[in-house]
Amino acid sequence: MVIHRDFPLEQVTQVCVKVYSSGRIYVIFTVEEPESQEQTLDEPAKVVGVDLGIEKLATLSDGRYLENPKPLERSLERIRLLQRSLSRKKFLSNNWLKAKRSLAKQHEHVRDFRRDLFFKLGALLAQEYDLLVLEDLDTEGLIQKGVTRTRRMRLYDSSFSEIRALLEWQFRKRGKLVFPVPAYNTSRECFLCGRINKDLTLADRVFVCPECGWTVDRDYNASLVLPKRAGWVPPTVPVELRPIPPLPSLGLKRRQGGL
Repeated sequence: MVIHRDFPLEQVTQVCVKVYSSGRIYVIFTVEEPESQEQTLDEPAKVVGVDLGIEKLATLSDGRYLENPKPLERSLERIRLLQRSLSRKKFLSNNWLKAKRSLAKQHEHVRDFRRDLFFKLGALLAQEYDLLVLEDLDTEGLIQKGVTRTRRMRLYDSSFSEIRALLEWQFRKRGKLVFPVPAYNTSRECFLCGRINKDLTLADRVFVCPECGWTVDRDYNASLVLPKRAGWVPPTVPVELRPIPPLPSLGLKRRQGGL
């Protein structure tokens, strides 16, 4: 049995048992905690803008970025093999049930990997910053806008709605602030002069302003535009982009016993 984190039993208000198709069982405890005192913008604040994307999952206004590990795309071959194996089994036979559990476990692995990564990224940023600025993305609209099958799969794999929800949760549970800004033209707007580069396409990875000549990584430019739209102006000297190192383990505790 794996215990994700310690908590005071006397503060448990609800217990929920979830059984997944893979056979794994989760016992979820709802714990009542005192509300964190939310900061105000009058206080000195460390602000970070986060631009979400497909190749670089998150690009920060401080110059760091997190590569997209694409867990679903990397697991597709394994998932297809398991699906073919399942289709060859006699329906509801022992072998069919075993193959179905194996397929469910693979899907759970993808989901758990993604959620764990988002959780760790949110914890890292919430420890370093006081205010998070994100695009107010219409994720369903992005997927339905006549995109190719490959791009649609990569949008699902990036799971923008889930990463945004977990980032917001990590900040708010610490009493910190989240500021959503309109997503329209964040990638095409020049951070320095505000000019909209209408000729910029999805294939262009470098932003070049036709007005002032500002030239930087496209995603980094967007991450600077976000806090600017929230009323905070980051430094105007571009920094060298650098990857976020492997995120630390959550320190899951494995204990003897079972459910």
